[in-house]
Amino acid sequence: MSVILAEKSIKEENLKLAQKMAAFFRSKGVRVFEFLGSPGSGKTTVIECLVKSLLDSGYKPESIAYIGGDVATTRDTDRIRKFGVQAVQINTGGICHLEVPHVEKALKYLDLDKAKVLIIENVGNLICPYFFPLGAEKRVTVVSVAEGEDKFIKHPMSTRLSDVIIINKVDLAEAVGVDVDYMEKTARELNPRAPIIRMVAKRCEGIDKLREALGV
Repeated sequence: MSVILAEKSIKEENLKLAQKMAAFFRSKGVRVFEFLGSPGSGKTTVIECLVKSLLDSGYKPESIAYIGGDVATTRDTDRIRKFGVQAVQINTGGICHLEVPHVEKALKYLDLDKAKVLIIENVGNLICPYFFPLGAEKRVTVVSVAEGEDKFIKHPMSTRLSDVIIINKVDLAEAVGVDVDYMEKTARELNPRAPIIRMVAKRCEGIDKLREALGV
């Protein structure tokens, strides 16, 4: 009797689609960065800082595009759209992550011929989004100190699959009893290659280091 491993098949198919998507982005000359993390980690605030910094350094609003993935509402996308950049919302209606077909649909509402940078904010989740790549050049994980200093240990695979790691809200570390050095140490042990950036996104502290890590 044949046994079909549906989950493996779906992941493999998505990986093929992601590779094609990555090639498409390269053909357009668009730098693509995917932001991942738990709800409340500060992903959108980090992205706000990044967009503002890019605009301040000479990027035109139309050269920056954003795709926001969430279960419901347009709240995060509205926060990014206020900068005048290209922005589109994807509501999954309950699905815990974005997949390549979602991104393909969103791209119909963006002008990539004008874009230099595309930022994709995935659904708030530290598990399933990591197993469904979207063709991004770099995947950025945002973890806040308020989530606990053992966050990286509890999510080792997600940590290993990250290209850039942000430890956000470090100004709250003492108040919540978290050792940031320990967080960085455990992240580094799991992922020796990814830059680790400490941020206070509400004040955009650390944004220059993020831009350096992304190469923009």
